[in-house]
Amino acid sequence: MTQAMKQVLAVLCGGALGAVCRVELSRMVMIGMGIVFPLGILCVNMLGSFLLGLLMGAFSRVKHGYPTATAFMATGFFGGFTTFSSFSLDTVLLWDTGHAVFALLNVGLNTALCIGLAGLGWTLAAPHSEKRA
Repeated sequence: MTQAMKQVLAVLCGGALGAVCRVELSRMVMIGMGIVFPLGILCVNMLGSFLLGLLMGAFSRVKHGYPTATAFMATGFFGGFTTFSSFSLDTVLLWDTGHAVFALLNVGLNTALCIGLAGLGWTLAAPHSEKRA
């Protein structure tokens, strides 16, 4: 099997696993909450952003990387786990149903928290070079 084919299969398997984990984690967060705000997807996106930053920071320490593991985890699992499309649809539905404040809050929280957590994960795991004068 070629390296390219191994990576395609890794993305396929990782994506399927990530999508199932997204649905289940989001469902568990939302069960019994009785609120309009899509907290489940926000939690999924925050966790996925942090863990992806951590993973890629750790992988950056390795000279030649792990192409199949990166395909499985970064592109596959976290691509299926975190979701821009669900976040986008949640925002549109909030806006459409008259919850403009929640729609804007959803955009702000997903953007700020997920980027911040991805950066934190990277910072924690990536090799630290000495600052140059």
